[in-house]
Amino acid sequence: MGLLDGAKNLIGDVVAAADRAFEETGSGKLALALAKFYPGGLAAFLDRLRETGHGAAVDSWLSPGTRQPVPASALAACLPEAVTERLAYDLGVPDARVPTVLAEFLPAAVADQSENGSLKPQPNFSTQVR
Repeated sequence: MGLLDGAKNLIGDVVAAADRAFEETGSGKLALALAKFYPGGLAAFLDRLRETGHGAAVDSWLSPGTRQPVPASALAACLPEAVTERLAYDLGVPDARVPTVLAEFLPAAVADQSENGSLKPQPNFSTQVR
């Protein structure tokens, strides 16, 4: 096994560990992290997704039933770099993994934070990136 193979294995191990750590904290941490760092919080992030053509998916997260996915690339396009960096730190994942984590866990996080088809009131933090 060469040096490159060792590096690939190490990177794979780090990514797997980050995913396990995030799964243990649950989707509630993701909603809270967006409330802390995205300007306008989770509600504003969902509005941004709607503006970029993913309204049907967002609506599916707020209602019972099958949750439609949003590609990680579309989520990445809605995140300012500074927000991505802060989310990565807060969630304990590498910056490059933030869109993938959002794609995987955001639908459940939104469902957990919704009631009767609407998002529950969300906290507002002074740490939101402007």
